[in-house]
Amino acid sequence: MSVELPEAMILAEQMTKTLLGKQIKACEMRDYVKLQKIGFINKDIREFDRLIGCKIISIHQRGNVIRVQLNKKLNLVLGPDYGADILYHSSEESLPKKHHLKVGFADGSYLTIRQTGMGMVYCAADNEVNNLYVVKRDFSETPSPIGENQFTFDKFSELLDRRGQNIKAAIVGRTAVVVGLSNAAFQEIIYKAGIHPKRNTSTLSDSQKRDLFDAMMEILNARVSSGGKENWLDLYGEPGRHIPVMGPNMKDKNCPQCGARIEMIAHGGGQVYFCPNCQK
Repeated sequence: MSVELPEAMILAEQMTKTLLGKQIKACEMRDYVKLQKIGFINKDIREFDRLIGCKIISIHQRGNVIRVQLNKKLNLVLGPDYGADILYHSSEESLPKKHHLKVGFADGSYLTIRQTGMGMVYCAADNEVNNLYVVKRDFSETPSPIGENQFTFDKFSELLDRRGQNIKAAIVGRTAVVVGLSNAAFQEIIYKAGIHPKRNTSTLSDSQKRDLFDAMMEILNARVSSGGKENWLDLYGEPGRHIPVMGPNMKDKNCPQCGARIEMIAHGGGQVYFCPNCQK
């Protein structure tokens, strides 16, 4: 399950409360070759040994990227885009059987990270971190829809008008006008706004753009307040409580608003569920 902006915000907040000041005693990598070949883990695994003896001094999050900053000018960069289990363990009794990275702290606690899909686990020095693709992508000038005061409806509307592209490309991916969202959030947002997944942003009326903006704010903030998506586990292994209003969970079901049969199309590199009656 993808980790999007709301879940990354929750993780970063929990990591800040739990990990700040901890000193790393040991690092262990396992089952990393596949991710290593595509550049999501350091080519030289021994670079993770640089973390040993370091203390965590700050944690920064933007989009779905988390930067764990340590002393000695080092960083652990986590980009759990397509799914990851990032878990804290107060002792070794609860350690999972599988992980990509296991960090042992001097106080006997642990942090384990296992990518369940494509995503980054990377050790980088301060002078290297800004060259990482996920950092360039999410720690950028592209606005974050929640967590930052600069994101307004006027700004959102201006960006939609400037791009003039398919609505999915405007919300998800390289040309998106916001950071941190993927197909899961997209399906919920456009359903709530009553917009068909194949609409172009140039065809949206001012009221439809307002509906889209309001739906985005409502869905994303609801996910944060609900502890993330259902079937997603937070830092302490607790599942989220947010049940999507639209997505794969609506397969073979009827629209709760109008009763029409929910349809699915392959669109923008993924499957999109929508209501053919409510979304125009």
